[in-house]
Amino acid sequence: MLVRGARKSSAVRESLSGQVNLIHAGVVFLSKDLLIRLENRLAKDLFGWTEERCIAPLYEVLPIDSEEYQLLCRIVVEDCEYRDVVVKWEAGGTVRHVLMDSFVARHAETDEAGVYVVLRDMGNFALLNQHTEKIERIATIGRLAAGVAHEIRNPLTTIKGFLQLLEQRLERVDMFDEIAYIRVMMQEIERVNALVTELLLLSKPQDMTWTTVSVSEVLGHLRPWLDEEARKRGVETVYEVPADLELQADRGMMDQLFAHLARNAIEAMDKGGRLTIRARAEEGRVEIEFSDTGPGIPYYLFDRIFDVFYTTKEKGTGLGLAICQRIVADHGGHIRVSSKGFGTTFTVSLPQTRSSSLQVIRHRQSS
Repeated sequence: MLVRGARKSSAVRESLSGQVNLIHAGVVFLSKDLLIRLENRLAKDLFGWTEERCIAPLYEVLPIDSEEYQLLCRIVVEDCEYRDVVVKWEAGGTVRHVLMDSFVARHAETDEAGVYVVLRDMGNFALLNQHTEKIERIATIGRLAAGVAHEIRNPLTTIKGFLQLLEQRLERVDMFDEIAYIRVMMQEIERVNALVTELLLLSKPQDMTWTTVSVSEVLGHLRPWLDEEARKRGVETVYEVPADLELQADRGMMDQLFAHLARNAIEAMDKGGRLTIRARAEEGRVEIEFSDTGPGIPYYLFDRIFDVFYTTKEKGTGLGLAICQRIVADHGGHIRVSSKGFGTTFTVSLPQTRSSSLQVIRHRQSS
């Protein structure tokens, strides 16, 4: 009977251990005599504990003079119960921020009195805070842009209509110089209208038309314009794109994405530069690279280049890369930039199928 009881108790312990390891947080138990039990793998990681044993005096796991040691001692001595407290956590040579809960209880196996402490790793809290602020800033800009864009577009439409009527009347009396002025004004109106369209793209989710898109066909459609822009600046263009490479996406958005990234690369180079566009399939994804041989981007600007209205160009609007990031995100992909002091490469990674794209988008929205 004793043997059966021991086996049953062992099975219960193994079951509890397995369940605790499924928790996405570090779980520890501190007894009143400051014996710490690291209940799962995440707890070991958070404490920088590399030994096989999971039970040790607290002073062996944390330095006695550390803030983390003093905090855990106070929790045990004073029976403190915390809920969702953000704590700076330094252990094992790594600095993190953790979300901490503590519960006064008896240990599930030994019945010792003490405190359970649950630690959820929040990573670098400063970066998390910056990311949150960036999202809020983009949302505010989006709402502002939507309102301003509509207010601009309405009078633009009226002005354009009257200019068209004026052009017709001037044609009847052969006032060719004045007609030329009208056409210049019409071109400028189209530029403003294009800017308004880009603002609207950032301000709200777009209605997407999903189709099977050939990457080579999109580039083939843009190639005459790209080659002409490159020729004007004395830049060479190289295309390394398989003819059969396809993905499910919105064709119009792919045109806009490729055009923005290609133009960005061309404008970054002087005469003698080279734009290389490569594409390949890789594990259910399509990877498209836009590489230039320009001066490169300093590493400290990597986090800013996708910000709305941020630009290093004299006549830039600071919308191009922000729009690219929005288009890629709407397709469930991601965009990354690399630069090692000479030349820059923007890599777009997109799921090949719509079902994969939607799964990624839903995961981002839920998290």
